Amino acid sequence: MKRRVHRYLLAVSLTLFWLTGGAETTGSDWPLCPSALPIPERPRVDTQLEAGDIHISADEADLDENGVSILHGNVDITRDNQQISAESITYDEPSQSADLTGSVQYWDDALYLSGATGHVDFDTDSGEFNNARYVLIENRARGQAEQIKHFYPSRSELTGVDFTTCDPEDNFWKLSASEITLNHDDNWGSARNVVMRIKDVPVFYTPYISFPLTKERKTGFLFPNFGTTNRNGYELLTPFYWNIAPEMDATITPRLLTDSGLMFIGQFRYLLGRGQGEFNGEILPGDSQHNDDNRNLFSFTHHQPFADTGNLFLTYNRVSDKQYFEDFGSSINLTSRRYLERRANASYAGDWWNFSAMVQTYQTVDSSIPQVSRPYKRLPQLTFNAFSPFKNRQLNFGLHTELSYFDRGDNSAVTDDVNGLRIDIFPSVSYPIHTSSAYVEPKVGVRFTQYDLNNTGPLFDSRPNRLLPVVSLDSGLFFERDINLFNTDYSQTLEPRLFYLYIPRDDQTDLPVFDTSLYDFSFNSIFREDRFTGPDRMGDANQVTLAVTSRLIDQNSGREKGYISLGQIYYAEDRDVFLPPRGALPGGIVRTEASSPFIAEIGAAFISNWRFRGTLQYDFDNTRTEELAGYVQYNPALDKVLNMGYRVRRTSNSLSSPYGGASLTNIEQSDVSLHWPLGRNWSVVGRWNYAVPENRTLDAFGGIEYNSCCWAFRSVVRRFITDASGNYTTGVFFQIELKGLAGVGQKTADFLQENIPGYQSGF
Repeated sequence: MKRRVHRYLLAVSLTLFWLTGGAETTGSDWPLCPSALPIPERPRVDTQLEAGDIHISADEADLDENGVSILHGNVDITRDNQQISAESITYDEPSQSADLTGSVQYWDDALYLSGATGHVDFDTDSGEFNNARYVLIENRARGQAEQIKHFYPSRSELTGVDFTTCDPEDNFWKLSASEITLNHDDNWGSARNVVMRIKDVPVFYTPYISFPLTKERKTGFLFPNFGTTNRNGYELLTPFYWNIAPEMDATITPRLLTDSGLMFIGQFRYLLGRGQGEFNGEILPGDSQHNDDNRNLFSFTHHQPFADTGNLFLTYNRVSDKQYFEDFGSSINLTSRRYLERRANASYAGDWWNFSAMVQTYQTVDSSIPQVSRPYKRLPQLTFNAFSPFKNRQLNFGLHTELSYFDRGDNSAVTDDVNGLRIDIFPSVSYPIHTSSAYVEPKVGVRFTQYDLNNTGPLFDSRPNRLLPVVSLDSGLFFERDINLFNTDYSQTLEPRLFYLYIPRDDQTDLPVFDTSLYDFSFNSIFREDRFTGPDRMGDANQVTLAVTSRLIDQNSGREKGYISLGQIYYAEDRDVFLPPRGALPGGIVRTEASSPFIAEIGAAFISNWRFRGTLQYDFDNTRTEELAGYVQYNPALDKVLNMGYRVRRTSNSLSSPYGGASLTNIEQSDVSLHWPLGRNWSVVGRWNYAVPENRTLDAFGGIEYNSCCWAFRSVVRRFITDASGNYTTGVFFQIELKGLAGVGQKTADFLQENIPGYQSGF
């Protein structure tokens, strides 16, 4: 017996199936796509439901006394955020199942699908759709499958399935598989008989592939990388990723170099409690371009916090030969490396003190550096520093100490090269007086340095020492006023500063030079208490620094929109403490200039989309510009940036360094880089770094990008200098990305971000 009921409603607590979507992706990852793939609007439900309740509605329903209900016309099933609609549903209450026919549709927060027929089994929490089309809403994936089965909540099975992130009007690429299995408990999936099609043309096949459903790591082959260089020929890299455990992984990459051989690259990463580390290795057996030598690289780093404020850092780096980076380096930053560091460093800090212990050595990889100029080993270096908390109008104390043993060992070809121990102790006391508009900070210190040397030869005593006082006075004023420029309210500051420094003259030619050099001259360096970086020299000083800074601050945003800083040192006495060149005998020229070069630094960002910064150093005594640098960036949008830079630096030993000599070193370089769209989809990228006096390009690359809704392509041609002889490496690199799937090719986006300031990838 049957009876017909119009507008059938049912609300019970049953569990509906669900089918989860793919990897998590935000809408901002698809800037060239429509706001969303076209998905029919969900049916509206007027009834207020409790969590977990199911609401069923239909135009008509036939209720069978055996518990079978046939619902017709605009049938909707709603549970929480899940909804199903169909033209007809047969609901079998005893078996807790339902058959769906006619325009079957399903919605949830992540998924929409439609099919011809479907079946739901509420007892087993499973569902099945036939001839279904699906859309993964958040990552814009869509496709169709002959059959979709879901076994809630652990597994989904798709048969005769394809997958793409392209719009329906632009099927550039599509992935097809005979079957796909999604394991939701472990968040991984697998596919069999996979075919990649570009414009319906098969381009790749694999009988099996596995992949993560989320951003979690998964063991398997990564997409290969391609490139070519004039030194190594064509390159093919096929990385294999090994997810060993949640706290460790490894990547093993064969790198085929057609002109050199087969290189193997390995990376191992690990986490240990709060610490982490990484091993990297490369080996090329029998390099056919290098006398069939075995070429290799090894590096290791580890960082380990301990206790509350302790840190341990370890690093070890080595290469088989000095030409390794010239032959296999991918940038001028690598090919110009001079040293590889090996260091173990432990530090700990308290409320008012800190301590560190370090062992440090180097491998010299620049064959042009003579033995006598190579750095010393520190075996070890111990430092202890203490300081009282800052107190205004009270005495503040500080203490800096260091104990280091320096040794060149086998690094030096000079048999009498000096080695030995250095102890440096520098206590100080200051009395700061600060107000809201002014400050004065007098400071007095005493620095004692003691050596215990070996292999001194005729130049040094075995136990020389030095004791010198350091007196300084730092002071400044702060003024502020409101101004209006271009209809914008600003606060303008005026910050004059006076700094006095006194260190008496002392002949230090009896002291070796282990790790000391000269600070680069800059606006900040004119306020330092010593012009040297280490304890081996203390610059004699009786000098006054006069400087002023003015800033422009936007009153609405609080951001600094511009600044200018001017400064100069005025010397009351000549300076005769110098730093001899490595390997040279003690000697130098007394510095008699009355003042340092005048220095000016400027920055501006108050013009919309423009940023400028510049530096000028001018020597009035010799009427010559020592350094001039200017950098301009135009960045009107995220995908538009143009950078222009120019730098001139002229350094003569007799004028700009603490020791004598008449040689003149000129550095004059220009640097231009850009990323600029040529329309909606096309962009150009490029950089040109040029050395003007040598009439030589140091580094240059140019390329194009194509970026659409579901795929992107980038190709870059690069040429950069690899050694002091002027040899070049030329390479071609490219990357293809099928959005929502994976990228193929060199990681050129990382390279472009490093070399084009302000670069934003549209990929």
